[in-house]
Amino acid sequence: MLRVIQRLQEESDVESGLILDQFTQNRKLEAKLVEIQSLNIAQIRSSTANWSASNASPSSTTTATAGAAAAAAAAAAGNDASSQLVDPRQLDMNLLELALISQRGSLFYRFIHDRANEEMESIGADESMQDVIMHGKDKRFYGENGLLATFGLAKRIRELMNSYLVIDAYLLKRNIDKAMRLDTYDPSAGQTSTCVDDVFFILKKVLKRAISTCDPETVASTVDTILKKLDVGYLQVFQQKMSITFAGQESSTRGNQRSIEQAKINYMVLLNNVNVSAEYIQRLAQDAEADVETAIWKDRDNDLQITSKALEMLSAGSLKFQRLLQSGLEQLMGQIIKPRIRPLFQHAYHEVKYVLEEDEYNEADVDELFVKRFRNGFDKMIAVHRSTLTEANFGTLMGLILDALTAQWERIITQTRFNQYGALRFDKDLRSVIHYLSSMTSWLSRDRFTRLNQMATLLNLEEPAEIYDYWGAKAGPVSWRLTVAEVKRILMLR
Repeated sequence: MLRVIQRLQEESDVESGLILDQFTQNRKLEAKLVEIQSLNIAQIRSSTANWSASNASPSSTTTATAGAAAAAAAAAAGNDASSQLVDPRQLDMNLLELALISQRGSLFYRFIHDRANEEMESIGADESMQDVIMHGKDKRFYGENGLLATFGLAKRIRELMNSYLVIDAYLLKRNIDKAMRLDTYDPSAGQTSTCVDDVFFILKKVLKRAISTCDPETVASTVDTILKKLDVGYLQVFQQKMSITFAGQESSTRGNQRSIEQAKINYMVLLNNVNVSAEYIQRLAQDAEADVETAIWKDRDNDLQITSKALEMLSAGSLKFQRLLQSGLEQLMGQIIKPRIRPLFQHAYHEVKYVLEEDEYNEADVDELFVKRFRNGFDKMIAVHRSTLTEANFGTLMGLILDALTAQWERIITQTRFNQYGALRFDKDLRSVIHYLSSMTSWLSRDRFTRLNQMATLLNLEEPAEIYDYWGAKAGPVSWRLTVAEVKRILMLR
């Protein structure tokens, strides 16, 4: 039976070669690859010409512009001439056919090798039978199971997969660029612009098709291409837009306020895009694991290892998005929100003092001027951010806001005089603000207010000597965040 399997392998190499030659000819794969290469070169030249025009000196601007226009015209002419040859729908069908060929090749490889291994195991150590099977054959070119070590069909499919990768990379870039050009934002449709769902729909399709080839090298190359396209044609676009969003928006005139508010919303939408994209990348890698497990691999253990490593690299690609997101949120905080925190406290503390008589304390207890003004001002400050940002982005931004808010409040307290009634009033104000922020955000960490709470505790001591009931060995589980110098300074405010 093994002799029959050997003959089947040899014959399949011959017949599959003829079939695949005919397939390549009928689908005009070579011509399409040449045309794709020409389009890529034309695009590179056009981009180079445009870059030169934008950076040219005044004396050479006309020449550079003319060169860019000529390159663009040549590219346009090439696109018209080759529109039928590289029609995206036809190329997409070609990719499906190539993926199916690779999948069937892998299935045949598994079948013929499994049967050969079974036959070789049944023969066992019978050397005479092995000699009969290998009679007239050069053992150097055969494996332990009696089959040719170099599978002609596998070699031809490998060549086709190289064509697959070129076409796939071309279509991927084209589709991502198109999604970015057609990108729009509709607040009623979601918190991100359209390019996020469009791009990741494309990526999911590309990755799923690559896995269906059952070729680990194709999957690894496809993941590498996805990461490169995401970096250059997707993430960098967001980065460039974020860098120029607030350019020229420094003026605070009334006529410019509307454009500033729109720029702020545009910037937050970009942050949402980056945030959701980071989540989508990880989900894309996780969802692909099920397809990987059910695929027909030639060498399952080794192929799974290569494919799993590629998916890990894909998932790790979210780190670039997370770094840009953190940087963007910090810029939003520093440029838009932080300058408003000090005026927020100045307004809230207008005509509010912490040196009070009993009747003043009772009146302040009823009016709660500071708390009402703070809540009103804080609500206005974060309203647009709360309604526009994703939950995760708003949570991160609120963490940055609270860090700046508590730092500013601490500076105010260290410059304020108190008496007993004023200390009680401050303690109530602090508790009210913490309760307000807690009711607004379920994730609020009270740890951020530890220093202020400890300041309130010190200010409400009857005598300075009472500090020893809370300090040192008597502190118990309390961890003091204030230094000795800060404690002395707070106690001197009474």
